[in-house]
Amino acid sequence: MAQQNPNPISPMDDEPFIPPYYMLVLAFIGLVVALVVLVTQPTFSVVGWGGLGITLLSLVAWVLMAPQQARGFVTGRTARFGGVSIIVTVIFLVALVGIYTIIRGQNIRLDLTQRDTFSLTEESRTAIGGIGNDPNLPHVNILAFYDAGQAARRDQDALLFEDYQTTSAGKITYEFVDPDRNPALAQQYSITSPGQISVVAIKEDGQPDIENAQKLTFLGQEQLTNAVLRVAASGDFRAYFLSVEDGLQLTTTSPAGMSTLNDSLTNSFDWKTQQVTLFQLSAPEADVTLNDPTADGEVMVIPGGSSPLTDEELKIITDYVDQGGNLIIFAAPSINEDNTSLSTGEKLSEYLYTNFGLRFVENMVLDRTLSFQNPIVPVSVDFSRNNYITQSFPTGNGMVFELPRSIEVSPTLPQNVTVDELARSSAEAYAKTDVQAVIDGNIDPADSDQKGPFVLAAAAENAVTGSRVVLFGSTSIPVNNYAQLNNAINLEAAFNSMIWTTHFNDFFATVTIQTQQRPQDTPIFVDQQTGSTINLVTIFLIPFGVVLIGFLVWWNSREPAR
Repeated sequence: MAQQNPNPISPMDDEPFIPPYYMLVLAFIGLVVALVVLVTQPTFSVVGWGGLGITLLSLVAWVLMAPQQARGFVTGRTARFGGVSIIVTVIFLVALVGIYTIIRGQNIRLDLTQRDTFSLTEESRTAIGGIGNDPNLPHVNILAFYDAGQAARRDQDALLFEDYQTTSAGKITYEFVDPDRNPALAQQYSITSPGQISVVAIKEDGQPDIENAQKLTFLGQEQLTNAVLRVAASGDFRAYFLSVEDGLQLTTTSPAGMSTLNDSLTNSFDWKTQQVTLFQLSAPEADVTLNDPTADGEVMVIPGGSSPLTDEELKIITDYVDQGGNLIIFAAPSINEDNTSLSTGEKLSEYLYTNFGLRFVENMVLDRTLSFQNPIVPVSVDFSRNNYITQSFPTGNGMVFELPRSIEVSPTLPQNVTVDELARSSAEAYAKTDVQAVIDGNIDPADSDQKGPFVLAAAAENAVTGSRVVLFGSTSIPVNNYAQLNNAINLEAAFNSMIWTTHFNDFFATVTIQTQQRPQDTPIFVDQQTGSTINLVTIFLIPFGVVLIGFLVWWNSREPAR
């Protein structure tokens, strides 16, 4: 019987129809898809989960199709000698996690940024700590309206918000609100785009004071700190603007109106402003109470006027000031038919000079060298650095005076009275006493004209009564016409005079954070698509590319199957 030899089995018959390493490639592709979704999309979507599923199934298929390769991966020489490295790496990572957990539990933090991006500066820390120590100030809530695409920014800003909360001893709280998921709340706080922040005080009944909330279009520590201070400063401050003949109107939006100043006082600082007549102030049933003890501060403003005050009208004002009231006068020029004005009335001038050492002069100051388009509109750049009203004015900015009159300061001041010359004209300015001649166009300087510099704005304070008086030689200071003019500080001067006379600068302190501006500090803004691309390159391609190279080196040097 002939011996039959079995047919030899070709080594190719043992190979699977699909090479096993195809499964590893498919698993790697699935992992890549999952990681791309993780770093580029706001949420881990079904595509990412699908990529993870493909990765897991492909690895299982590779184990089933090539069990010897899988066993060699675990028990081979590479695994034996690399096992120690893996164990050491795992132990090191576990130790890092443990140290981080302990430090996080102790709330130990150190801001290494030079601009204090994630922590309060010393100026902010002092101001916020004062809020926590004052039991009379309300609680404040910070609402950050960040959408899903700003998750990374939310994590960063949370560190700064937590510092506000900790420094204020819990008096300041914060919360993140997604404007897409809560559009009603966003509309309630006038939020128009993601990334805006609203700061609101909590009233005694526990409800937010939304009407006086402060909105920030972006997060800046200086702006946020001042917004917190504004909503916490819930004082009662009042400004009464007198209605006088040919005077300025408080709410008029024309260039000669004062609506910009009024909006700043009422909307930004919650002041109560009112335009009243002297008759309303003197009537027994008047709804205005001068020298009201319940008010934290009040001031009377005379915005121009072409006729001198009567004795009765003047008495209302002087009685108010003598009892500790505050007064601001914006002088109008004598360009009416009678060449008269309220500010240069004889009895008012006598009262101001006797009690405060100041009075308006019946003249008109002109300047050919430092003026705005015309010599009759001189500009002052010489300011006092001793008074709150002008001490912070930047160099190079000017106060514009239309048809101004000068202010005379008594060489011997009344007892207990101090005077600050707030703004002065240039030395080349000259003053004409014939106002009608100026009106007729005779503005050339004459030898008989008095030469500058002239005092165009001044402030006086009586240390005994507490009264404060501010005089401006022109009605151009508070008007809308110069509110938006570049390098003109008229509106700031009018606003600061309100703040100083009422002591509002003591009630509400503005925090200024001093930072040195450097070219490298200029922020770089990118859109969402560019940000996603940057995340893909830095978070995925670079680190996992290195991993892929290492995997290829291992694959090519792995122990061959026996």
